[in-house]
Amino acid sequence: MPTVIEMPSLTSTMNKGKVVKWHKREGDSVTKGETLFEVETDKADVEVDATISGILRKILLQEGTEVPVNTPIAIISDSLNDDIASFAPATAVMENSKTASTHEEERPEVFKPDMAQANKEERIRISPLARRMAKAEGLDITAIRGTGPEGRIVKEDVEKAIAEKAQLVRPPKKAEETREPDRAAEGYQEIELTQMRRTIARRLQESKTTAPHFYVDVSADAMALEQLKQDLQKKSGGQETQVSFDGILVKIAAQALKEFSMVNACFLENRIRLHKAINIGVAVALDEGLVVPVISNVDNKTILQISAEVEELASKARNKRLLPQECEGGTFTITNMGMFGVEGFHAIINPPESAILAVGAIIAKPVVMEGQICVRKCVKLSLSVDHRIVDGALAARFLARIKEFVETPLLMLA
Repeated sequence: MPTVIEMPSLTSTMNKGKVVKWHKREGDSVTKGETLFEVETDKADVEVDATISGILRKILLQEGTEVPVNTPIAIISDSLNDDIASFAPATAVMENSKTASTHEEERPEVFKPDMAQANKEERIRISPLARRMAKAEGLDITAIRGTGPEGRIVKEDVEKAIAEKAQLVRPPKKAEETREPDRAAEGYQEIELTQMRRTIARRLQESKTTAPHFYVDVSADAMALEQLKQDLQKKSGGQETQVSFDGILVKIAAQALKEFSMVNACFLENRIRLHKAINIGVAVALDEGLVVPVISNVDNKTILQISAEVEELASKARNKRLLPQECEGGTFTITNMGMFGVEGFHAIINPPESAILAVGAIIAKPVVMEGQICVRKCVKLSLSVDHRIVDGALAARFLARIKEFVETPLLMLA
């Protein structure tokens, strides 16, 4: 029996999706739980598993096409003998579209001639969008050759007719005016923005222009932090999970947020919302952009549990298995560029949060201790803060508390 596969709704706010890759081709066998296709969302590219087993009989949506959720995108049946003819109209419509951003939904429609054309016996098939375009340009649709299914006139046919009409009424352009620019010769390449990159650009621009940022920096002695990591790893009893600096820093931040609840907040139009839950996002760099999976209720978890969750979510993100809802609900964010050798940096706040902690590399530096110069491993911590919520003194005390926990982790037990 044929089953229609629809564009899934992966988040509560998702209303459109784009298939960026099909992992199966028409005629391939599909096993339930096996990756079927990959969807681009505003947060991450997500691999979607097949919900049933069978044979992929028909792909209704080409790669790179964006459509509303619940739109039919494929047909899976039990065998090659199953009749899928009843799905032909949907198939024709989807195969004819290229991108949802440039196409309105085009259902086959029979054009009914007006009185002036009543003597024409031939019925003209034309999509609603194409008919509106032709009418607006004053085109005779009987003179337009349709290239759609069953000779239906589609948007591209009308655009071609409009272009031909323009050539008849306009003087020919000079050769230098009509020549397409040679981008390679000009030394640049243009890359189309993905939905994820568009969202990153929009959100960060909104954050930078809406939230008045200011920054507080400290340098902390990281010797105790490294020792804690080693001790916890030994105490883990040989578990596969590696205790990570990110896991420890998440726990430290959670402890500080419990003491400074105003930092665990967001700014609304006429009020400030203090979050009861402490949900900390950890930025993960991908080739496609930056994603921020969220560890929920951090204050109720151990460092080992947090490290395991950070590792799992980062792995899912890199393997395109991260669900969009796993990036939602954050109240504070940590971004660590230490693995790239970056000593320090200022991050843009992840809206609608009030602050973000930027962590640099742990680097050996000469420092003065008890009047003596010695070499210690240090880490730079930079806090970016929304001044609408957090004032300078509060930000300084919050970051100082984090520094205390970094340098003396046992204080978290006090």
